[in-house]
This record gives sequence, C-alpha cells and structure tokens, in this order.
Amino acid sequence: MLVFSKWPSVRNVGLVADRLRARGLRSVLVSCLPDDRNRDRCDDHLVLDWDSEDVAALVARLDRRGIEPVAVVNMVEPLIPWQTAVVAHYGLPGPRAGLDVLASKYLVRDRMRTLGLSAVRFSDDLAAVDFFPAIVKPSRESAASWLVYRVNDPDALLAHRRLLAELGEADTEMIAEEYLPGIEFSVDGLVVGGRFHPVLAVEKPEHDEIRHHDAGLRIHPPQQDHVREGVRVLSATIGALCADLGLDQLWLHVEGRSTPDGRTELVEINPRPGGGMYPTVIRESSGIDPFETVVSMSLGDFTVPAERPDPLRALPIIGWVDLEAEELGTVAVRTTEDDLRALAGVIDAEVVDGYQVTSLEKENYFLRFVITADSEAQLRARTATVLGALDFRIAPRRPEA
Repeated sequence: MLVFSKWPSVRNVGLVADRLRARGLRSVLVSCLPDDRNRDRCDDHLVLDWDSEDVAALVARLDRRGIEPVAVVNMVEPLIPWQTAVVAHYGLPGPRAGLDVLASKYLVRDRMRTLGLSAVRFSDDLAAVDFFPAIVKPSRESAASWLVYRVNDPDALLAHRRLLAELGEADTEMIAEEYLPGIEFSVDGLVVGGRFHPVLAVEKPEHDEIRHHDAGLRIHPPQQDHVREGVRVLSATIGALCADLGLDQLWLHVEGRSTPDGRTELVEINPRPGGGMYPTVIRESSGIDPFETVVSMSLGDFTVPAERPDPLRALPIIGWVDLEAEELGTVAVRTTEDDLRALAGVIDAEVVDGYQVTSLEKENYFLRFVITADSEAQLRARTATVLGALDFRIAPRRPEA
C-alpha cells in the first residue's frame, strides 16, 4: 500500500505502517524528503516532489521499482488530488466521488451554500472582503493552524496581506470566512455509503481566540447544553453534505462553533482522524482504532459496527491538553512521560524534548497528556495538578551571524 506523506514530523505514517504489517501488507512511503524520518518505519520509500512533479512521474517510478499498489493511505489534505488521481489510474478501492471538494475550504463553503446548509459569508479574494471580523486561512495548504489569523477590520486585513507577502506566501490560495463567536467543538466520525456516523464529540472551552490555536483543556463529551445541541446540528449538516457528495469509506474530523442563542456553523472539515491525542481519546471512549479503520477504508472493506458509542453519552469524561511553546528556541523538558502517567487519572502522555520552535505562524506543541475523571470539576483539578508538575524551559535561538 502507498502511504502519502508531506510533513515528516507527522507520527501517523509509522502507526499506519504498523497496521499494514499486522495485515501482512507492505507499506511504501511516498514523500518529498530523501531522509524522511518515517522511512525506516515503512517497508519501502519513494521520493517525489509534490510541488513540481505529476502523477505520471509517480507511476513511472512505481513501475521501475516493480511496485503494484493495492490501495492508497492519505491523511494529508493537500495530497487529496494525488490520492484520487492514483486511485483512478490503478482502479483501486477507497474514496473517490466528492473527495476533491474536501481538498478546498472554498469548494466546501460553496457547496454548503448551494445546498442551503450554511449562511457563513466567505470569499477567496482577500481584496474584496467586506465583512468583519473574519478568519483568514489557507484554502488548501492547511496544517497546525499555519497562517490562520483573525482580522477585525480592513486595516488588520491589509496588514495580514502584507505579512503574507513578506513571508513569500502572497500566492498561497487563501479564504476569508465570517468569524462566528461562541464555543468551538469538534466531531470525529465515519462515512460509509454517504452516511455520517459521529463517534467522538469534543468541547474546546479554552480555545485561543486570538491566534485560533487549540489551547487549554478539551473535554469529551461536551458539557454545555448549547454545544451538545451544536454537535447534533453539525452532525446532521455534515451528513447532508456527505450524501450530496457521495462520500464513502472516509473518516472525517469536523470542527464547528455554536452560540448560546442557537446558531451552529462549520469551521472546517479534515478527511482524516483528529491529530495529536485524538486517536488515544477515540480508542479510550469508543474502542475504535482510527488508524486500523483508515487502513480498512483505504482498502474499501470497512463496515460500520452494529453498536457504536453515543458521542454525547455522559461518561467517561476525558480531557486533554496540548502545551504550546510561545517563543522561538529549543524546548528542554525535564518531566518525562512516565512522570506524567504516574499522576492521578492520566491515561497517556507525549513529550518532545528538544522540540525546535522555528516559526510562530503555526502551532508548536511539545507536550500532551490525556486525563479521565468522574466529573468536570475532578477533571479540572487533575489537569491543574499535571500542569503544576511540569518542568521545562525554552532556550532562545542564537542570533544568526
């Protein structure tokens, strides 16, 4: 099976390779770096420049190596066009119809407006934006909240456009969307035969409303009534979109917002499981292995379990925190993963000692932990205990000579 990758820091590649090996299938990593850190986790590795080469080049390289793909695993949104083209060329199983729409935030917004599923104002022409506040973000090249900004007025938008030019990103395909106040939440779910089956709902009560990064405690299931209702509304909306696009054999990670007065809107759709600690929480709350499921869907043989957990059921309450570095430099963490796992309620933890912060234009998470509790109050108390136990520092970057 071909495993597409664009960012070598993503851990999903190795986890997918493990699932393939357990099935007796070989994994062939296709990535843009000869020294990709995930290459040793896979059985083979092909180097391809995603920006300058085409599908014909990939097919020729596969032919020369005698590789005949049986499926494609892809959890990177910008590579969706490659995925659909390779699947069509070889006649492989996996998602096809409608998937290309999900590769573009603009196309998603346009289709939802046509279907009457959303009233959010949006534009792919930053010079024409006349609604504020607005969220400006890449329409296709999205990862780790890269280049995502909230602009409150025309001057802020102009400043952001200047920043894009300074960063060499003036030609990046962008979209501006109406900013909806309220609580952000997410829903992970399975799409089979055009039907969306939600399996995990998460409330983000401490979301960073300045940089629009995930911050603070995230809670499953949502605790506020209007957020729980927002999960139901958004799940139905996504279900209608999936039916219209004819989506099948696909995992969706969907983000939305809900206001106390009852308005719920989509933030964005990612055709993959949520990142970071989402897979851990999904397994803990539902018993579903997201990576095994993605492999099955890529092979076209996934069926929805007869019994699925209610994403809004009362227990268990699970929370997690992604800790982000907020200055340039190298993060040194003295607290170990075992130290964190020994604390009350901690299910799992990930620590990246030596994390390099090279840009503040994206999320820079260097530590994560997941906690379970019997109530929200207990969850917050246990979270405070963990945060109080952390020992880390950030060594500033040395100025360039």
